[in-house]
Amino acid sequence: MKKNNIFSGGEEKPDNIDNVIYEMLTENTGIHMLDSGGKDGRAWQRNQKRTLKDFQNDKYISYEDDYPTKSLFHHLSESCEYLPDENKKLTDWISENKYHYIDNPEGRENSWSDVEEFMKNFIYPDSKINCHYTYNEETVLSQDIQFLYGGDIYDNDIIALSIHNGADARGGLTDYKLFKVDWDMFLNYSLDYYNDEDTREMYQDKLA
Repeated sequence: MKKNNIFSGGEEKPDNIDNVIYEMLTENTGIHMLDSGGKDGRAWQRNQKRTLKDFQNDKYISYEDDYPTKSLFHHLSESCEYLPDENKKLTDWISENKYHYIDNPEGRENSWSDVEEFMKNFIYPDSKINCHYTYNEETVLSQDIQFLYGGDIYDNDIIALSIHNGADARGGLTDYKLFKVDWDMFLNYSLDYYNDEDTREMYQDKLA
């Protein structure tokens, strides 16, 4: 994998990936009167009732009525490395020209379009920035994710990741955070794979 070294001069800072993912899973992404979340049916509302330990104790993969579900918490914890220096640079870049609906309507925020611009300028200036939303495919993940990446998958290993914490697919996405990923592990969420008879038997034996 080709790795981006634009921030290699900074000292690596230890960040507990479990804490970062837990923070994202419990991020309040708001309520809209027209969404289908009702009083407390949004993912962030359900997740805020759970502790970090609860997520850590979740089964990696579970089969209910023979349908597989993979814990998004475990999936991201094993496949992602949090990048504190890159995330600080993103936060600072947004703060330099922060959006305000009256005072600065053309300003920046932690949104798809602005984070895409940041990645194009500072992470992968020679690559097209692409967006992928798992809602548009069949996966086993317990929640959907959206991520931005540079070039073709496997060309570069830094992504901007957002978790869908809302009720309806059209909204309720968390702020983006930057991670380095192991692509083979990160993309290991295919329904076909976990429905494969040998895979199913392997996990069901572990769960027995």
